Amino acid sequence: MRLCPRCPQLRVTEVDARAGLRAVVGRPVISARARLRFGPGRTCEPIARLLDRAIVQAENAGLDPQMLVLAGGSAQAAEDIVRVRRKAHGIADWIHSPTCRVRIVLRPAGLYATAGAHAPEPTGPPGPERPVPAAAPADVPAEPAGEHVIAVREALFDVIDPDLGVNIVDLGFVRAVTVEGRTAVITMTLTSAACPVTRVMEDQIRAELAPLSGVDEVRIDWRWTPAWRPADMTDSGREQLRAIGFTV
Repeated sequence: MRLCPRCPQLRVTEVDARAGLRAVVGRPVISARARLRFGPGRTCEPIARLLDRAIVQAENAGLDPQMLVLAGGSAQAAEDIVRVRRKAHGIADWIHSPTCRVRIVLRPAGLYATAGAHAPEPTGPPGPERPVPAAAPADVPAEPAGEHVIAVREALFDVIDPDLGVNIVDLGFVRAVTVEGRTAVITMTLTSAACPVTRVMEDQIRAELAPLSGVDEVRIDWRWTPAWRPADMTDSGREQLRAIGFTV
């Protein structure tokens, strides 16, 4: 039995996650959670919270968590969360928080004891429970020429990132713009897939494109690979960030 099979993204390094799993594999899940949260020795609160969720799932499924064992698991590095750190005197820079995807396997104590040992952590190619991340495109498709495409792209210069105060084009968030029929299709990214302003950005884009003739619908395709980097910004974007105190 596997709980939390979608490999949630936790704010913890892959090294720490693997160390935490090694410390508790083979323990009853309640004991494993306590060990990861309170010690003794090195703790790992993000995995303890993951076990909180797994215990709730087990109870909702009619299982007694007291009878479950943490039989195995895996940790796989994910994309960093990139945030802005503002300092005194108008200076700002970037904060990179490492994350990883963690999968845990819970089994009834009787089945675990019958197996004799926990299943080894998978190291081969991801299977159905370890989805392969979407492959990064070799090249971003070129934007076809057309007055509607040009108008859409120009309108996107008026969409301002609420955290950084710079338009999304100069920040390098807009990867491609096309118009299919009367639908504007915008391929976009942000500093991180975990960025909380995704909905805000979509609403701003639709508001700016609404007055355009020849465009009735807007579709935003979020693309997270390859990950956004500060190097994706235009020279103008860097100048704008420097003007408000960022070091870029």
